[in-house]
Amino acid sequence: MALKTGGSTSSSSAPPCKKEHLAQRVHAAAITEHSWPVEEVEKSAETSCIHGLSSKVAEERLAKDGPNMLTPPKEVPWWVHFAKHLLGGFSLLLWGGAFLCFFVFYIDTTRIPEFWLGVVLAVVVLVTGVFSWYQDSKADAVLRGFLKLTPQMASVIRDGEMERDVEATKLVRGDIVVLRGGKKVPADVLIIECQGLKVDNSSLTGEALPQRRSVEKTHDLPHETQNLAFFGTQCTEGKAKGIVIRCGDDTLMGQIATATAEGEKPETQMQIELHHFIKIITIIAGFIGVVFFVIALAIGYDPVVAVIFMIGIIVANVPEGLLVTVTVALTITAKNMAAKNVLVKNVETIETLGAVTVICSDKTGTLTQNRMTVRHAIYSHESAVGKISPMDHPGDGTPERQSTNNSATTNGPFLGRSASPGEEAPAPAQATPTISISASGPGASGGGGRRESLLASSLDMSRPALHAVHYGTKFRSPQDTTLEFGLLLRCAALCNHARFVEKKGPLMQRPTNGDASESALLKFSTSHMNVDLARKQNPEVCCVPFNSSKKFMVTIHCQPEGSHLLLMKGAPERIISRCNRLVNGTPCDEDQRRELQAAQMELAANGERVLAFAQLELPVQNFPKGFKFDVEEENFPLEGLQFIGMLSMEDPPREEVPKAVAECQSAGIQVVMVTGDHPLTAKSIATQVGIIDFEAVVTNLETSNPDATAVVVTGPEIDDLTDDQWDFILSRKQIVFARTLPQQKQRIVAEFQNRDHVVAVTGDGVNDSPALKKADVGIAMGVTGSEVAKDAADMILMDDNFASIVKGVEEGRLIFDNLKKSIVYTLESNIPEIIPFLANIMLRIPLALTTIMILAIDLGTDMLPAIAFAYETAELNIMKRKPRDRTRDRLVTLQLIGVSYLQIGMIQAFAAYTAFFWVLNDFGFQTSNLMTQQQGVTWDNPDSDPENLNTCYRFIEGGVADGGIERCAGFEYRNLALRTAQSAHFVATIVCQVAGGIIHKTRFLSQLQHNWKNAPLNVGFAEELLLCCALLYIPGMNDVFGFEPMLLEYWWPGWPFFVLTVVYDEWRKWWCRKFPKSLVYRLGFF
Repeated sequence: MALKTGGSTSSSSAPPCKKEHLAQRVHAAAITEHSWPVEEVEKSAETSCIHGLSSKVAEERLAKDGPNMLTPPKEVPWWVHFAKHLLGGFSLLLWGGAFLCFFVFYIDTTRIPEFWLGVVLAVVVLVTGVFSWYQDSKADAVLRGFLKLTPQMASVIRDGEMERDVEATKLVRGDIVVLRGGKKVPADVLIIECQGLKVDNSSLTGEALPQRRSVEKTHDLPHETQNLAFFGTQCTEGKAKGIVIRCGDDTLMGQIATATAEGEKPETQMQIELHHFIKIITIIAGFIGVVFFVIALAIGYDPVVAVIFMIGIIVANVPEGLLVTVTVALTITAKNMAAKNVLVKNVETIETLGAVTVICSDKTGTLTQNRMTVRHAIYSHESAVGKISPMDHPGDGTPERQSTNNSATTNGPFLGRSASPGEEAPAPAQATPTISISASGPGASGGGGRRESLLASSLDMSRPALHAVHYGTKFRSPQDTTLEFGLLLRCAALCNHARFVEKKGPLMQRPTNGDASESALLKFSTSHMNVDLARKQNPEVCCVPFNSSKKFMVTIHCQPEGSHLLLMKGAPERIISRCNRLVNGTPCDEDQRRELQAAQMELAANGERVLAFAQLELPVQNFPKGFKFDVEEENFPLEGLQFIGMLSMEDPPREEVPKAVAECQSAGIQVVMVTGDHPLTAKSIATQVGIIDFEAVVTNLETSNPDATAVVVTGPEIDDLTDDQWDFILSRKQIVFARTLPQQKQRIVAEFQNRDHVVAVTGDGVNDSPALKKADVGIAMGVTGSEVAKDAADMILMDDNFASIVKGVEEGRLIFDNLKKSIVYTLESNIPEIIPFLANIMLRIPLALTTIMILAIDLGTDMLPAIAFAYETAELNIMKRKPRDRTRDRLVTLQLIGVSYLQIGMIQAFAAYTAFFWVLNDFGFQTSNLMTQQQGVTWDNPDSDPENLNTCYRFIEGGVADGGIERCAGFEYRNLALRTAQSAHFVATIVCQVAGGIIHKTRFLSQLQHNWKNAPLNVGFAEELLLCCALLYIPGMNDVFGFEPMLLEYWWPGWPFFVLTVVYDEWRKWWCRKFPKSLVYRLGFF
């Protein structure tokens, strides 16, 4: 699909999405200068390519346009965030309750308990608000990483003088800057002079290799053309001069920063679920409280008493400690994930990760190692000279073997790996399955597993002389190693300027000071030969550097015997055309050329970069020792060379990725590749890691095969997609997006979200940051990831291990299950807490539980067990089920409310009232009298006529069971009885809560099928009972909460209900397992 004139990457022509997203609002100011003649750019910028700007003009532009830096986003004041936490959720209800308590105390100063209740409620809200605010108070540091990309100094030409260094922030449009290897590009620059400049665009575009720059426009798209260099990218080598065409926020990097910083982060699934839960509980609490307030007034209660009832009902309905419980549980899970090398920045996204349906993964540095590696070797399978004996990789731990043939002079140091002075032998590699493909076909050493079939499927390995030479962290020589392979190694090592910065550690991870391709060749050669010794024995005396027009590099070396060896590497078509024979003497005729070109095309089609190698022994009579080679005059031959072979390179997948992708797919999660790299490369890696199946029918937008299961879409096509095309693309099971820009990645995420997907994005580069911010869960790489990506992400993989995402998904699903268990456990005590107030109003029996006692349950005995559910292990293989349906499988459902309120909660209420009436009956207060006298509301009022049996509170002196005498109960006696009965009610509730904690260790399985390994929960049960004892029997504590020390026998009424709770719940779960379509399952499984 063609783009607009000028190569704008704007997606303004794209159809509107169902929801507005940032990619539709933030666009690059169309860069078109790369298509203009330099003179026109010069004129437009009012500058001179020779003299640059004058200092006066530069100062005027700086004053007008501002510094060359990124503008920090507006920040919301901390107190606004703090106020939201103090006034959100249940806080308004509790603030209202506290205000009413203070209001009651203001009216009647004798109501001291209500005053202290108001204080407690206010403290609860403050503590909860401060705790929540602290968790979210980490400032959004998304701009910090971008600022680190800004160069400190820049070389600029002004006033017609020689270049000078100025602060990069003082650059303006029209400045003439000089770029050099090792420096960062200080602005968006149009190249007007170039001397072999290469820039590393990997963090911006996802391309693994440094990209060559030139003065020529090579593409209509700005990010594809070679005559532009972008702000913040690194110059790896060479030199260039250019005109600054964009500064600060107008640069491509600046627009990415804007898109990232201003992008709205979607509400986490946990926030959505908690808001849903808060809404339900608030409606229930508010409705019941107001209704019974009105009823109390209607039947003649004093307004102050009615208000106290309403406060009690609200407090009983609201699980005051639940939000703290949820936050602490998520924090505990975050610590568990940190032990698995996943750093969680936003704890609420842990559960969201468990609900993810799509993972959009970057390729370079995420699925791959971001390290170019030699993958295949092509050379003649026949040798005119004796064969070199196979050389084992040092990681095998076997001694290096020397050649037994007589060609030592020719092959020199290629046959041994004894370390030269100053060189450490390669560190042993990890034991990894390796593969070795010989001319006769595939053959594995150590078991190739899936990788062997992968190579066999992606390439025609039956082709003679096509050898797989690398897998994982090891290089291997083909089993049938020939002299040609040794010559290929020699050329790759000598025609190469890369060097190791240090020689410690695993070979593949050693830093180098060369470009990616030469570094790959260096590591490949080092794994088979002593490169330092070879370079020492064959010093380079001349070099023709690679350039974009010739597409080859030549080095000439003086050999030990005094002759000269010319080595060439470069694009296969250029090298093959300069060769007339192979190194074994076979003429390089048309058939041979077609064979080589076919092999090269086969590798290139697989997404690999292919380099060809050739050599020529220069005759001593024409090129004696000490001959002066002249690169300008080319006084040496560049034709008639001997073709050695070819090496292909790719950025290989990380070893753990294929298994991790398969685990994601088995968990119902679709893994989608979104990369800025070439479509062929993207498809190749996607196939290798399992994102695309080998047998899949792959289509694109040009063919749009409706039967295809896989699709590859490029960035230029994204901008013009219709909704129908998006539906077609996103309905495929296997999807790859290639050549994508940052805003396009962001749009891809938005399109998935618009179709009700929960999207996680993994990435490591600057170009990934807008998508990381837009995603429901952003996951950055900790080792190779840029600071920008880390700042924009919600989680960071500290070991860059993609498989850690699978562990994160499992933790996310587990914490969702455990939070359900914690919530149902917390809510089921609401019924024995609410019913006392309803019964007090409607039946006028004594209040069985006071408001302060309710807080003792919600914020005391229940807290530790509720938090400890976070440590519960999974009861089933949660990674074999599909992601939860967000519309049906909510954190709080009607089924959960039904189990907690109408089933287990009612059992607890019966237990509590059994204990309550048991104690009162023991004190002589018959249940029938309590129900008929209806004097419970005034129970704690002084007696007006203490001896009048018609108006007083009657009890049976000596006990009901012993046939005592009915008398009037005095104020002190009846309140002693009530406090003791309330204590029994409290104890019975706690006993049943322990039963509730036990049964909710599982949602589906029997307790006999589960385990008791959750030590914190076991401790929580003990703490629950011990705290209960402390509240009842420690002097002072019982006075504060209104408890009365009671006889041991009053503990027993709750225990039969403990057994009933466990037996009933075992039956419920058994029925749900046995009859999953039954009414019991639909109403009882939460």
